[in-house]
Amino acid sequence: MSNEIFSVIIAGMKQFTDNEYFPQNYKYSRDAFLYSLDRLQTEKKIGQIGQIGQWPIPAKKDQDLFVDHVWFPPFEKTENLFVLTSGIHGSETYAGAAVQAMFINEILPKVDRRTTGIFIVHAMNPFGFKYHQRNTETGVNLNRNFSVSGENYKKCNQAAVSLCERFLERKPVRSLKSTLLDKMVMNEGQVFFDGVSLDELVKGFSPGQFESAETWEFGGHNLEPQSQLLIAKLRELMPPFKNIIAFDLHTGLGESKRLHLLTDEPGKTMDKTLFAEIIYPEQDKKFYEFTPPETEGFYEVYGALNSAFGDLAAAHQRVCALTMEFGTLGHSLKAQVAGLNSFVLDHQGRYYGFANREIEQQVAQENFARSRPLDKSWETEVIRASRKFFLNVFARMGALYD
Repeated sequence: MSNEIFSVIIAGMKQFTDNEYFPQNYKYSRDAFLYSLDRLQTEKKIGQIGQIGQWPIPAKKDQDLFVDHVWFPPFEKTENLFVLTSGIHGSETYAGAAVQAMFINEILPKVDRRTTGIFIVHAMNPFGFKYHQRNTETGVNLNRNFSVSGENYKKCNQAAVSLCERFLERKPVRSLKSTLLDKMVMNEGQVFFDGVSLDELVKGFSPGQFESAETWEFGGHNLEPQSQLLIAKLRELMPPFKNIIAFDLHTGLGESKRLHLLTDEPGKTMDKTLFAEIIYPEQDKKFYEFTPPETEGFYEVYGALNSAFGDLAAAHQRVCALTMEFGTLGHSLKAQVAGLNSFVLDHQGRYYGFANREIEQQVAQENFARSRPLDKSWETEVIRASRKFFLNVFARMGALYD
């Protein structure tokens, strides 16, 4: 952690610039998260903190990885449970951790917690955060890993397997142009890869598969440690609450510098009445848009973190679990193709190597930019949109002090 920012935290100052919320790395982010909670607890300015905890995450490469979390219980009765998670895709944690830091510093002190409990989970994939990877050390996409019943692991997404076999070159990366692009043609303004449309390709493999880590978007063969621990914690916290409101923080899809709200399973993770009470897409369109999964370039997934809330909820509980996705490179056709090319090369390199160190570094740099653009104006928009969004949500929940 830089001396300048650390001194700001120690001093207990109320205001950061929006860009200062963005961490430099995993250790910086973890230290800042824990110190901010320690300061809140010491100063006793927001009432009771029920529990600050950590889940150690095993890894062969690193023995100092943790998922940190904090629970703020309601003061009087259990009406609303609000959950905020970040970093399920490791390299996307920079923005997610920044939004959580802003939330703790600015929003939390304004929340009326008489009937609202708040649970915050920092860096669900600490290995990916530390080493700039989307997946875990074992190649699992955690946002395909949440299967409370275990039924997902029995699924066979043959489309994903077939597409990967068809378009993934199983040899070292020798160029910044994947073999997928060699098969690309334009037809009446649409992109096709050997006869497969871009939208068909994305919607075919992106939902996830449970066959092998060497195939795109592997969801695992069972619950990963942090998935299992989060589910256990939700089983403990959720039962007494009427409303479950959850937001999982991501970066990548959508228009650059734009917040998109996404839902994976509208009937299961998005109760329409609760959604209508707290989310006003038309009124709030200046700083976010609600993007259904059938939108071109977007998709539904198997085993998303948000699905756990629907799986665990009782019949009388209302769930609104959405993804907050901050667009990075943009949603133009050119940006979508570039992002897909980067994804394919990164995956190929992880399993089949690179021809030389220079290509490896270039692929890593381009792939990382899909999750974390080094752009101050992008950072500012991420925080600005989140701030306004959270203030509106809590106001509509009736849980915001005047």
